[in-house]
Amino acid sequence: MRRLLLASLLALCACSTTRGRADALAQEGRYVEAASLYDDLVRQNPREPELLQMRERVRSQALLQGLEAARAARQEGRDDDAEAGLLRVLGHRAAWGTKLSAGMERLLRDALESTQRHLERRVGVPAQQGHALTAERALRRSQGLLAHPALASLAVDMEARVQASGKASCQRLKDLRSDDRPHWGELVFRYCDHWGVPAPRPADVPGVFGAIAWEGSVEGLDAARQAQLEARLIQVFESSPWYAADASARPVFALGGRFVTEQASRSVERTASWTERVPYTEEETRTEFVTEVQVAWEDVIDWDGTRRSELVTKHVPTTRTYTVPVTGHRHVARTFEFPALRLSQAHRVVVSSSSVLDARREPFTVTIQDQLHESGYAHDVTFGDANVSPERPDFTSAEAWLDTKVAALETTFSERLVAYWLESYCSSPSLTLDEAARCVRAGGATPAQAVRVLADILGADATHVPALFASP
Repeated sequence: MRRLLLASLLALCACSTTRGRADALAQEGRYVEAASLYDDLVRQNPREPELLQMRERVRSQALLQGLEAARAARQEGRDDDAEAGLLRVLGHRAAWGTKLSAGMERLLRDALESTQRHLERRVGVPAQQGHALTAERALRRSQGLLAHPALASLAVDMEARVQASGKASCQRLKDLRSDDRPHWGELVFRYCDHWGVPAPRPADVPGVFGAIAWEGSVEGLDAARQAQLEARLIQVFESSPWYAADASARPVFALGGRFVTEQASRSVERTASWTERVPYTEEETRTEFVTEVQVAWEDVIDWDGTRRSELVTKHVPTTRTYTVPVTGHRHVARTFEFPALRLSQAHRVVVSSSSVLDARREPFTVTIQDQLHESGYAHDVTFGDANVSPERPDFTSAEAWLDTKVAALETTFSERLVAYWLESYCSSPSLTLDEAARCVRAGGATPAQAVRVLADILGADATHVPALFASP
């Protein structure tokens, strides 16, 4: 019975503490957090009407606060913040099932209408102007809000407009002759393919290559590691502007280098310092106070004036000095010598890859070179006074270290492929339409002069065209 009573009291205290935090959050205007705590309270006391009423009140305040914040953000031109706030309100309302007051219904309706007007400007206008990629990018930014059932019809309408714009723009681009402009033809093909519209693809795009052919090997790599290295570099190459899956030309990449791990050990004597507490004995002089008994004759005068001598005993305080043996301790520096093995390890790698990608220039070459030296001691000796315990060095494994070097090679390989493409085809300040389309294969690194040339035909979509080359 006592245990049951104690458990009930503890539950009541916890409930009171949670209620206090919930009320404090509500007073601070942090209604969503307060509502979460009231959810906990209601779960613990599902039949308590006061808690249910307070939870509904806090939830309504949270929704009202969210709607007012969304309206303020929209009025201040912070459209993204307004849409994010509206999305939170719709999410909370759906989760809570809260009935809105008439005033809140008006606020929600205004928020939905302002969202529609904003999307008309952000998505509808560029779609109408034929800038489908620009409209699509704007639509994706609002995808989370448009996924809500309250905006389902608007989402369908906006998606239809973007798709129609993309298909119309595709047809317009297809009408521009590209027989003598293969790179432009490739761009049009990718643009149309993005919208699911068939378009002719150039049979042969100059300057790009198909699958890599390898020559050479890296000394020290077994067949499995060699194949893994080649596969990782192939993946990087096929994500670069130099690759086209159906290209007839195959680049021959020379691969060479060396990977080696060297290990050594030698016996050594190690020394550890420690301090020993050593006892010693010495004589210590001490002084003590004692009372001595002294007996002497003294003259005394009796009552009748007679003088006589009398033997008198006195207790006289005095000091006595003596020595005693005392044991003490002193700390003496010691050294502990023990045998050990000094182990050392070194990883060294040099990998170079090169190919003729542009006959007008020096071969494309990427090289990495690095090494790692580690050393440590191994022994099984234990001596607690000197903090000596068995140890083994934790060396970096050859596989793990090599993997980091290959990853670095991948990064350098990717960066150099893009830079080499830009140097080969995008360095001219004046570009033709086909040259600009070729340059845009560089993706996000496309220079501004290429985008300007494409903008004469694609308008605002020229900025987003590089994304079409993100995959082969």
